[in-house]
Amino acid sequence: MKAKSVILIFALLLFSSCIVKSLKPFYLTEHIKFDERLLGDWTTGKTSTWKITSFKETWKEENKDEAKLSEDELKAYNTYKESYFVVYTKADKEGQFIAMPFMVGEHLFLDFTPIEYQSEELNSLAAQHLLKTHSTAYVDFQDDGGVKLKWLDESVVNRLLKEGKIRIKHEITGIDEDFVLTASSKELYRFLEKFMASDIEDKWDKDSTKTLTPLNAKP
Repeated sequence: MKAKSVILIFALLLFSSCIVKSLKPFYLTEHIKFDERLLGDWTTGKTSTWKITSFKETWKEENKDEAKLSEDELKAYNTYKESYFVVYTKADKEGQFIAMPFMVGEHLFLDFTPIEYQSEELNSLAAQHLLKTHSTAYVDFQDDGGVKLKWLDESVVNRLLKEGKIRIKHEITGIDEDFVLTASSKELYRFLEKFMASDIEDKWDKDSTKTLTPLNAKP
């Protein structure tokens, strides 16, 4: 994937609150399921747009001569071919992500990973200290054709941990004391299963929810 130079500070770009970040993907390969309803151009406000395309189709458009692809490039294609390529733009700041769709029971989730971190203000040594972590969002299709993306929120998970209602491996790390999940993908998936089956109140922080409306929707 030939991504443009972008500034990707995901939590600051998207939300005023903090989404939960993980070192490992939240999904297991056997639960991956592509859903065409997410494809298209969306908006979350006057200055925010989302372009969601098939990773497979986008890849094929940019790599017409497969004979020239390296082994690593072919491996990347096979790993992410059932995912989406997401371009999120807010106030002229663009973020590019791979979003892998997967099912947790009857519920569709997306595992978001930024493609690259680049900034004119960031030198190469500083850039090498940044990790491309994972986040996950529950996809809630609306009757009016819109979509609510509900990210797992750090404040909610911290509250449940303190109340002893959940258990999940995590660390508080770095100068900013970032909250990061360190559990395996299998453990993360089981956590989501229990989380969705529970009757926990206020599971989804409204500050970590984005409502996507089709860009061509009539008022």
